[in-house]
Amino acid sequence: MNENYHYGTYGSGSKSYGGTIPVWKYIAPEGLEEAGGTFVDADGSVSEFTAGTIIPVGTPVSLAEPGGNLSILKTFEADADFDSSTSVKVVLKAAGTALPPAVGEFYMLAPATVETTGTGYEVKNVSVDASGNYSIDISVGEWGAASEGDIFVQCDASGAGATILVVPTGLLRREVYIADDVTAATGASVFNGTILGDRIPPVPACVKAVLPQIKFEKG
Repeated sequence: MNENYHYGTYGSGSKSYGGTIPVWKYIAPEGLEEAGGTFVDADGSVSEFTAGTIIPVGTPVSLAEPGGNLSILKTFEADADFDSSTSVKVVLKAAGTALPPAVGEFYMLAPATVETTGTGYEVKNVSVDASGNYSIDISVGEWGAASEGDIFVQCDASGAGATILVVPTGLLRREVYIADDVTAATGASVFNGTILGDRIPPVPACVKAVLPQIKFEKG
């Protein structure tokens, strides 16, 4: 993981984690909301992360205003083709490069635009497999179909007419580690810069379209 730094969390103690792989190649001087914001859930309440959680650098975030609320858009990439004609295990890669999906959350295939609705599916179980990917067991008729490399985004509900949970205004500047006894966490958002897109949570085309000042490269 990038930048071994307990950015924007409140508590005490020390812990070693992560590595030194660069993710941001360039950040424009005017392209960083350094004041950042406080992580909140979709309903506006302060987020409560389990100790040991790492919010990866490059995570799509929505910042209401400098110093205001900061909401996360979780995204995942399908590790293999699947359909729901039989009971199958949906594999979303990879643990460590995206926040884990949680039971009760909803996801849909990334829409063509952030305004486009889709079909949402509820996470009813989740585990981490031997390869470090997230696995979700689904029954016949659930979760539709997808191809390897398709991106799922968090949405607001299950069923038809679901909408993307939050529309990102930037990408997270640094990874944020939630240590023991952390009661609040903040992060800075970048809206103008160059990032190595294969080292961050997957960013679908509809999100890239609303972040036109961010250039995605491979590294």
